[in-house]
Amino acid sequence: MPVLLIHAGVCDSRQWERQVALLAPRRVIAPDLPGFGETPEPVGEFSPLDGIIPLLDRPTAVVGNSLGGRVALQLALARPELVERLLLVAPALPGHDWSPEVRACGAAEDEALERGDIEAATEVCVEFWAQPQVRDAVRPMQRHALELQLAASDVHERPGPALDPAAVRCRTTIAVGEHDVRDFHEIGARLAAEIPGARLVTIPGAGHLPNLETPDAFDRLLLEFLED
Repeated sequence: MPVLLIHAGVCDSRQWERQVALLAPRRVIAPDLPGFGETPEPVGEFSPLDGIIPLLDRPTAVVGNSLGGRVALQLALARPELVERLLLVAPALPGHDWSPEVRACGAAEDEALERGDIEAATEVCVEFWAQPQVRDAVRPMQRHALELQLAASDVHERPGPALDPAAVRCRTTIAVGEHDVRDFHEIGARLAAEIPGARLVTIPGAGHLPNLETPDAFDRLLLEFLED
């Protein structure tokens, strides 16, 4: 069974280098979402699924972190025949009532970008979303993403159907870092309650990027998820 790894919004596919090596020789697919890594922003309207669905030709184990978790959930609902099982790591969820802390981070990032200060915008995101020991790894990924996104114009994500977690039919695990912001604990609890048979786990010591921050614990969870 192939494995699809979808990165967080402060990273790109390099987030998964350790896990790609761990899972060899299994087929592992770790794309860059539009506006990240080696994938520039598209022109006009797009969906993050546009570049993912063509990569899949059979039922796949899908893992997504943060923004990638939201995309993974969209994939499971749009193309259920392609998703054999689902691991959502601190997944974002449209319509969530974000805390003042998260909104303040977004506002500070926007303010820095409006004045053309990519360095400041990068630091806002990295300091909020990444634990200190992984910030040097996350920083170049976030900066490059901001550069790509600033260079694009007239680009917006195509609205998809409302996400209905209760419609997910594959085996699902939801994981949240112990020290992640409370929003993702709330989202994790909601999804665990609404997705039939879903399991919710907490990763000790982790924040928002568990595969980087607590890699040994994350790898154990990932292998358990794949081998169960």
